[in-house]
Amino acid sequence: MNVTEKAALHPCVAHRGWSGAAPENTMAAFRLALSEPAVEWIELDVHLSKDEIPVVIHDASLKRTTGVKARVRDKTAAELAALDAGGWFHRMYAGEGIPTLSQVLELTRGRCRLNIELKDGEPDRDLLARKVGELLQSQGREADSILTSFDHALLLAARRHAPRTRTGLILDKRPSNIAAVLDSLGATILSINYKYVNVALLAQTEAAGIDVMAWTVNEQRELNKLAVYSQSFQLCTNYPDRWLAAVR
Repeated sequence: MNVTEKAALHPCVAHRGWSGAAPENTMAAFRLALSEPAVEWIELDVHLSKDEIPVVIHDASLKRTTGVKARVRDKTAAELAALDAGGWFHRMYAGEGIPTLSQVLELTRGRCRLNIELKDGEPDRDLLARKVGELLQSQGREADSILTSFDHALLLAARRHAPRTRTGLILDKRPSNIAAVLDSLGATILSINYKYVNVALLAQTEAAGIDVMAWTVNEQRELNKLAVYSQSFQLCTNYPDRWLAAVR
């Protein structure tokens, strides 16, 4: 199997952008991921701001990435954009704000597909799913994006508000009766901790028509090991350069 075939068999998903080399979930990390043509997907996380705008950040709290002791939903999108979400990573990224999902959709249009994680813990799951679904529809990104979540209720809401967008369940455990579970959610994608990916699981998901993404694979040894599987699945990593080394 040549490099192109291996890359196509295990497409790269840049986790929170190229987050091994730039601050996660910032425009800098997304631009860096787009600089590598082999990266087909970017994974990102979405919460709602105080003014009900989908914004891109992993935690419900602002403390870890901005140092601000507040929740995302206590700030407007404009206030979040004005925070420093990059300085914690390196001073060269100081001033990188928290972007809106709309900004990322515009940046990646025609260049990269998106895996949008709807973060659980939101007080109004239906509102989050509706706001994200409306954005995907208005920007024509329903077909080249997917919506994923740990939260079953969020996935059901996503099916209602974004019926033309595929959905996926995220798991951090060994799956049980996964085909039936996904079928009950109307989902066709399994996003799972790479430690639980094996030949038996891939045979089961392939037979059920379920696509798999293995997350988050950062060590070169683990990437190399997964890249030799003959079954097709996505590799989600903070380091697309290490993925490239693995498929080469």
